[in-house]
Amino acid sequence: MSKMQLEEKLRGYGQWREALIGALDRYKAWLDTYGLNGDTINESILNMEESLREDRLVVAFAAEFSRGKTELINALFFSDTGVRLLPSSPGRTTMCPTEIFYDTKGGAYIRLLSIDTRLTETSLSEYKRHADSWLQIELDPNSPVQMQEAFRELAATKKVPYQEAVKLGLAFDEMRPGQSLPPEFVEIPAWRHALISFPHYLLKEGLSILDTPGLNALGAEPELTLHMLPSAQAVVFVLAADTGVTKSDLDMWRNHVRGSRHSHHGGLAVVMNKIDSMWGDLQGEEAIEKSIHEQIATTAQILEVAEGSIFPVSAKQALLAKVKGDEALLDKSRLRGIENYLANSVVRERQTILREAVSHNVGHLVRESAATLGAEMTDIERQLADMRKIDINNHEMTHKLMEETREQQGRYLASVDNFQASRRVFLVQVRLLIEALGADTIDPIVRRMRKQTAGSLTTIGMKNSMKNVLDELRVVLEKASAIAEEARRLVKAIYARFRDEHGFTDLQPVMLSFHKYEVELQRIFDEGEEFRNSAASTLMEQSLVVQKLYGTIIANAREMFGQAHNEAKTWGSTALGPLVHQIKDRKRLIESRLEVLRKVNETSESLDAEIAAMEEKLAPLQRQFDELKAILSTLELEQEPAPTSGVSQEAPAAVEAAG
Repeated sequence: MSKMQLEEKLRGYGQWREALIGALDRYKAWLDTYGLNGDTINESILNMEESLREDRLVVAFAAEFSRGKTELINALFFSDTGVRLLPSSPGRTTMCPTEIFYDTKGGAYIRLLSIDTRLTETSLSEYKRHADSWLQIELDPNSPVQMQEAFRELAATKKVPYQEAVKLGLAFDEMRPGQSLPPEFVEIPAWRHALISFPHYLLKEGLSILDTPGLNALGAEPELTLHMLPSAQAVVFVLAADTGVTKSDLDMWRNHVRGSRHSHHGGLAVVMNKIDSMWGDLQGEEAIEKSIHEQIATTAQILEVAEGSIFPVSAKQALLAKVKGDEALLDKSRLRGIENYLANSVVRERQTILREAVSHNVGHLVRESAATLGAEMTDIERQLADMRKIDINNHEMTHKLMEETREQQGRYLASVDNFQASRRVFLVQVRLLIEALGADTIDPIVRRMRKQTAGSLTTIGMKNSMKNVLDELRVVLEKASAIAEEARRLVKAIYARFRDEHGFTDLQPVMLSFHKYEVELQRIFDEGEEFRNSAASTLMEQSLVVQKLYGTIIANAREMFGQAHNEAKTWGSTALGPLVHQIKDRKRLIESRLEVLRKVNETSESLDAEIAAMEEKLAPLQRQFDELKAILSTLELEQEPAPTSGVSQEAPAAVEAAG
């Protein structure tokens, strides 16, 4: 697969994402037109649209130094510039973790965060929210040479006293080979992190690249391992064919890369780079092929992965081939294998995730709206059938029908009164649930933990503080789960009553579950402890790395509780919405039936007029339904038609209150 095909896949992905946003816009306009929108529904739609607009397909590259990782990035994505855009020459390679994307608001720039900020408690995520903390270099997207020169700053280093390097987590044995005593000064990276934005056509389609340079950087930045790598859509782990799997490669794989894929969506691929080191005049193609296959088999066994997930590549020759337009050399470089993986598996998986998010957050609302129309059309057709059977000369019959309908109305209004009472109890439960997960509950726990950690002089003390905060947060989540279970039981009972008493058989409430958050909370802390106990964490002064580690864990846990809090709020606002709307419709239909019977009882001429009026109602309802079907089709959330009117009768759209 060529880069052009990769570009087409990404462009198609971007267009598909824009189509989703357009469909959500149309649905919002549809709700506004027919007076069905509400604050909660509107907020859900706008939040989903914002998530889609900001979505990036993140591909992370991880490798030790001198594996050709940056050259691979150049070959995969930036060969069209005609230059080696990112620094990848020997001795001039990317020294700090780097994110490459397109910031539509900020334009083209490099932002560099000083290495000295490692000594602060501020996380990378927090620094990203404050542009003034970074050194910014403007880029000229029309000049690849200017950009190439600017990117050389990514390889910048500086000399610092050895003890300062120790504090920063950048003092390693390989800095003083054969020396028993540490040197007075050592050379370290000048920058802690880099953000690069420019309007490359692949980046404009939503591609984002995370370049992580070496085990030492990952070991010193828990946020990379515990947040950024797990958040990536795919991780590409790069090895070198001329070295095989070294000890540091294996440490990086076990401690940072493989674990980042556990419990997360996303792919994991291994690139065995520098296969051109096996090319030579003394062995034929068959021998080269055999050597490559043997190394793939060995690597697969060591890393415990399938051979099909390992891609042999020569990034250097691939970049050269693309710049020169040499198709034969490009084939020989085997770059198309990893391109094919990115174009198909990764893009398709990201689409699946977004589709699931749209379905979970907004899709049920669209389906409920379509079901509302289905129920209304079916009821109109039933009324028409009943009206056509009325004998206008049989006044006794019409009088009897009126009495039966009035009795039905009385029973129904009594049910509505019971519903309103149950609804008030439910809203109390929802308020308790939201309070249990709110910042007023979580933040005091976090503040106590930070204070205890800061006051601990030993790693054991920090670990005990972390265990305490985990226990407290688990108790919070257990309490919230218990409240949610009470609320769920109440919702089920309310829906069941209306199904049994009034035949609302098609209504199925959306249920809330916190099980995924319980699993996620445990995973966050388990991965944190695994990282803390890893060999990589010993590269930094233990107190500093543990502080950063636990700061990252707490940030992840707070984010998770924020998601649970928002989900509880949304569920509390919409769980009874379908039933509310159905109650209002049924009440209106009973009143309409009584009015028709009253008119028929007064004059026989009104029956034909009422039948004609009701028949006229069906046409606009069908048009509304067709609009929703088009929206559902774009969102890829089509539903089965209803048996009588061709319209689904699932739960109707949520509204603010019952009549």
